[in-house]
Amino acid sequence: MTQRTADPLQAMALAHGMPLAQAGITSLHIVDSWQRCQGMGLDSGANPQPNPVSRHAVRHLLQRDLLLASVAAEELRTLAQAVADTEHVVILIDDQGRIVSAVGEAAARGPVLQHARSGVDCTELYFGTNAAGTALVERQPVLVRRDEHFFRGLRHMDCLAAPIFRPGGELIGVLDVSCETRPLVPGLMELVQSSVTRIERLLLRELRSPHILRLHPHPGCVGTPFEGLIALGEAGEIVGLNTFGARLLGVPQQQAMGRCLGELLSADLRTLNRRMGQAVNLRTQAGMSVFATLAEAEDLAGRHRRPPPGNVASTAPLPMLQCGMGSGAVERLTRRELKILRQLDSGLSNKEIAVAQFISVGTLKWHLHNIYGKLAARSRSGALARARALGLLDAEPAQD
Repeated sequence: MTQRTADPLQAMALAHGMPLAQAGITSLHIVDSWQRCQGMGLDSGANPQPNPVSRHAVRHLLQRDLLLASVAAEELRTLAQAVADTEHVVILIDDQGRIVSAVGEAAARGPVLQHARSGVDCTELYFGTNAAGTALVERQPVLVRRDEHFFRGLRHMDCLAAPIFRPGGELIGVLDVSCETRPLVPGLMELVQSSVTRIERLLLRELRSPHILRLHPHPGCVGTPFEGLIALGEAGEIVGLNTFGARLLGVPQQQAMGRCLGELLSADLRTLNRRMGQAVNLRTQAGMSVFATLAEAEDLAGRHRRPPPGNVASTAPLPMLQCGMGSGAVERLTRRELKILRQLDSGLSNKEIAVAQFISVGTLKWHLHNIYGKLAARSRSGALARARALGLLDAEPAQD
């Protein structure tokens, strides 16, 4: 009985020797990778071995990738904490495919991941189709499940990876999570991409540009860790932007570099300067509506700041929660903010709360900033006193 191969993608996969069980669900990225591996003369039946790395080569690598390693360090720890006890390994890889650092329990690593150390080459040339090596080529997030690996010796493991880009659009590295003993946990790709977003934010901050434009289609998301960011020079030219910022503008990052902001948005730097710190409703070239706030570059180095209430034109008021007799209206706290409040009341440190919430300390500070603002408090003790007076520490957490 012949197998049905009407799907062109499935037919291509079968033609290149991919396992039939996977052929029907294989992405085009995987098929292209298998073609590249065959073009390099790799033997799919081989058991790949990590290339030897000298101490001198590792020292050179760490010097070369110092910026990437430093800005990604906290995100690696946070992501590793989020997948703790799942036998996953978090790996940071540079633009040449070399491992910069790997975080995960050594005892949980199998025969492949036990060799995940600084300097090891993860490109397709050495490891065939694998999430990190394939993401470097495709410049897209990639998920590679067991039988989708080109080498038979890797078909017991799952891995996924997302590329990291500099503010100018150049690839600087890849963030990878791999596991040899069990399937990847659900929702891991979204978690990895969120980590990449925060790493790209830190890379943009390193530009030290005089102005940062923060934008998002939803006004409430301006000032959060997931906003679009555009770094501007003195004359209003674009000197850098993150991936989401480029998507909102509708142009690739590299094509946006050096262009005047007014060419891509319905306002220039001079107009925005007059409304510094206020959220302004703008239109992109493609006609998309976005809310943007111009800020000094130093603002990006501190807490995330939301635009002051009342500065957004034609925006519905935020929902309010009436708490206590005569206490006045308080902006609704999210479920996470109420949980953080209770952890504050338990006496946990910022680091302990961040670990418990599976977020970075920087993201926690952003939540605390929002909590303090909603409760009209300036400190932890002030926020707790206000929350007790309103009965929030005893209330059931509200929906986000």
